Amino acid sequence: MVWEHKMCRKTTKSKNKISRYVLLVVAVTSTGASHAETDVRLSIRSDKVVHTIDEKIYGHFLEHIYHSCNGGLWGELIWNRSFEQNNVGQWSVEGGEIVQAGMGTNQRLVFGDPSWRDYEFTLEAKKTGGSEGFLILFRVQNDKEFYWCNLGGWGNTRHGLERGLDNNRRWGPIGPQPTGSIKTGHWYKIKIRCQERRFGVWLDEEQIIDFTDDERAHLSGKVGVGTWATKVVFRDFKVTSLGGDVLYDGLPKILVQPNTARFWKAYGTAEAYLDTYDPLNSQYCQRIIGTGDEGGLQQDKLCIRKGEIYNGSLWVKGHAPGGLVVSLVGDKGQKEIQDTSTPASYWREFRFKFKPTWQSDNAVIRIGLKAEGQIWIDQVSMMPDSWRRNSCLRPDLLKAIADLKPPIIRWPGGCFASAYRWKDGIGPQYKRGVYPREIWDDKEVNSFGSDEFVALCREVGAEPLIVVNIGTEPWNGDVDEELFLQEVCNWIEYCNGPVDSRWGRVRAENGHAEPYHVKYWEIDNETWHMGADNYAAAVRRFAPAMKKVDPTIKLAACGSAGYGKGGLDWNKIIIERCADLIDYLSIHHYENPNNFKDGPRMYEAFFRQTAQLIEKSANRNLKIYVSEWNAQSTDWRTGLYCGGLLNAFERCGGFLEMGGPALFLRHLSATAWDNAFINFDHTGWFAAPNYVVMKLWRDNFGARLLEIEGNTNVLNAVATKSADGKSLFFKAVNPSDEKVTVVLSILPDLDTSKAEFHLIAPGDLRARNTLARPCNIKPEPSRIVAEESQVRFDLPGLSAGVVTIR
Repeated sequence: MVWEHKMCRKTTKSKNKISRYVLLVVAVTSTGASHAETDVRLSIRSDKVVHTIDEKIYGHFLEHIYHSCNGGLWGELIWNRSFEQNNVGQWSVEGGEIVQAGMGTNQRLVFGDPSWRDYEFTLEAKKTGGSEGFLILFRVQNDKEFYWCNLGGWGNTRHGLERGLDNNRRWGPIGPQPTGSIKTGHWYKIKIRCQERRFGVWLDEEQIIDFTDDERAHLSGKVGVGTWATKVVFRDFKVTSLGGDVLYDGLPKILVQPNTARFWKAYGTAEAYLDTYDPLNSQYCQRIIGTGDEGGLQQDKLCIRKGEIYNGSLWVKGHAPGGLVVSLVGDKGQKEIQDTSTPASYWREFRFKFKPTWQSDNAVIRIGLKAEGQIWIDQVSMMPDSWRRNSCLRPDLLKAIADLKPPIIRWPGGCFASAYRWKDGIGPQYKRGVYPREIWDDKEVNSFGSDEFVALCREVGAEPLIVVNIGTEPWNGDVDEELFLQEVCNWIEYCNGPVDSRWGRVRAENGHAEPYHVKYWEIDNETWHMGADNYAAAVRRFAPAMKKVDPTIKLAACGSAGYGKGGLDWNKIIIERCADLIDYLSIHHYENPNNFKDGPRMYEAFFRQTAQLIEKSANRNLKIYVSEWNAQSTDWRTGLYCGGLLNAFERCGGFLEMGGPALFLRHLSATAWDNAFINFDHTGWFAAPNYVVMKLWRDNFGARLLEIEGNTNVLNAVATKSADGKSLFFKAVNPSDEKVTVVLSILPDLDTSKAEFHLIAPGDLRARNTLARPCNIKPEPSRIVAEESQVRFDLPGLSAGVVTIR
């Protein structure tokens, strides 16, 4: 936990000076060193305003993904405090059968020997609910190297094999995909045969797949079962070598042997078991059996600082005559110990406090029995006092957010919103319910809910925007639509209702008497699975009810993905049928980072096509909201794309009002989606190039778009001035490989004698920042020549710059 990020101090020092000047921001892109030179001559007409620009185009989007909140921004130091994230998932043993009763996606149970090569894996399976079928895993080495047979996959329409891939995707289909579905309530006999690179699949003794993989085949590994938004019962597991030897027979041992939740390990002589019997809340607690010497559970990778006070608590029940001990151990053997009182037969909270005289980047917390006994523990928590006084948010990550000056923040998703139940995220921390699915490496325990989100927004000066769950079947199962409509209305009342309203009173009881006045709301996320007609009908059902609760709110409806014809077709239906009920059309697109040159222009053309549809609609004041965007990398390509797209936002400011890239924050342990603005571990953080560029653009925002004269084909350029007319701003992206000499004139004439130039020049498209080198990509002062009402400067290849003129 680093209190302050070591960003470029030269840039920080010059921030106040820069803000007083006219600005020129230019980025040059290349695949290598510059090999030619081009002159670009442009004039800014400071007296000709094209349209105004809303600062909300510089908004952001906070989603509970890859420990952005739980394990990141929220100041809780303990990961998986209620043991809900584990390798068992929602699996249990009932009457000799394995039951998976949850509706989560990508639920896996893996067992066996990673050295197994050629074998037959047989079992029986029965679907008991949900939308798909069975996942039968084989040749499993890890989360990325595996196969599974997807029976009743792709919306229960076909069967097929999928393989873990090594091209920044987690898995993908291989081989034939015969048509087929899985019926509910029927026991299926399943057999998978692996022989070298050849795989066979039998369903009810009929072979449905015979496929030989290529040279990338995985040749050994464990077996397993899984589900995708489906409830299933499995039985009669058996693994046999092709020579007839039985390699495995019976229930997966992970369900019947000692085991611990994710991020926790047993220590000492004690045995630890995950337990579903009478947890404090949600589904799991952890049982510890003492054998005589000290032992229990521990968690490492805690960043502990000398002199800080750490207050913590845990809930315990059971029998421990010798007492409990909670200790904090440093990586050099330093130790803080606190004994607790004897537990009872019912759940009780025990509090502890440490003030270490040492510090460590990899400390360990231990919770154990001193002697024989048996206890159950749940809801382990520890937080530095200084963080608790700062809205319980991690200070360095909070500052990283605040430095971007986000005018609006969208939350809680994204896809996360589509299964989110907001009532699980309010009230005392230990009573909060767990998120129903484990997705994106995370099982959210809802420490960071509505109250915490609004507090974050108030802390950084942002407007909150909340995305609601309307109860779509793929994310929530077979549900009552009216129940979700009522839940959405209750949420609005909780945030905005007076203290004498039902949910306003609950908000007050949770310590927030004054209404939050959350103005912006979005009707679910990426609802393309419903089809445009069905989603439009849902908007017409939800929007009037939402505005009845609070007529002052503004609503966004889900728009397109990408910028093709299919996106326009979707937008056309939503605009034609819902424009009279909504204020924003929320659209998404994630770009290949190699398209940093053409991607912004292509997306801008799509904005204009969508604006033409709006112009013909019942609500010509409907605005575009680009609520998810980014290039999928954390190298310099994503910085160049970021600058180009933000310029497109400013050029389209007459009909495009808000934006929000993703990802915002991402823990470095994440297994995918390496595109985040803020990248962190438990010790510190670094800014990706998109952060560096967006901060530069945001610091130099002008609310009025100005006319530019000259050839803008080389430079993707915008010119703006501040609302008070005292400052001018020029931002541009140069997509060529050539070094560019820029000559810029300001009309009417303006004295440029005190011009300054700050340059970002990493020199390589693959350049990036890291924890070890957080300022590898940064702005630095550079040479500029002022000539009366003109400025002249050179931009090397792969660079971005800011010229300031008083």
